[in-house]
Amino acid sequence: MLTTILAHRGHLTFKQFSQMIGELVKKKDEYDIDIVIYKKLITLLIEILENVMKYSDNFIEFTRKHPEFQPEFILSRNGASYLIESVNPVKESDISIVRQKIDKVNSLDLTALKALYRETIRNGSFTDKGGAGLGFIEMAKTTNGPLFYQFDRISEQFYNFKLYLRLQ
Repeated sequence: MLTTILAHRGHLTFKQFSQMIGELVKKKDEYDIDIVIYKKLITLLIEILENVMKYSDNFIEFTRKHPEFQPEFILSRNGASYLIESVNPVKESDISIVRQKIDKVNSLDLTALKALYRETIRNGSFTDKGGAGLGFIEMAKTTNGPLFYQFDRISEQFYNFKLYLRLQ
């Protein structure tokens, strides 16, 4: 049975970000989450929420006009498996970069991911918001599995970017 542990819909502020981390701390005991899994969930939560926050200025005006496309985040559990889902609008012009970064990390094993992480830290192209792909690398290392994603057109300029992570 799929049980929702945490969920959020709407734009994120730093205060909400902190509250969600605090909420997961409280839910650890309530849901009897193993400490190793809990630490991984914290890492994944931080990476996903940071991505949504970093790029929210790209879609804030769009979601004001189209509230049905607000960012969403859900952490669920089904038995011993955890599913993290995030959805947020992205500009069509950003899709190829996001797809390229995720496809690259999905093609690598854990050893290669660690090497890519070190290489990116040393020589990566960082934008003023980060943007070197470290978050996707960290997510793939933490889940030790592929990052599942899709893009669904929602307007002429925007797509909904859906990211699914599974942790067992």
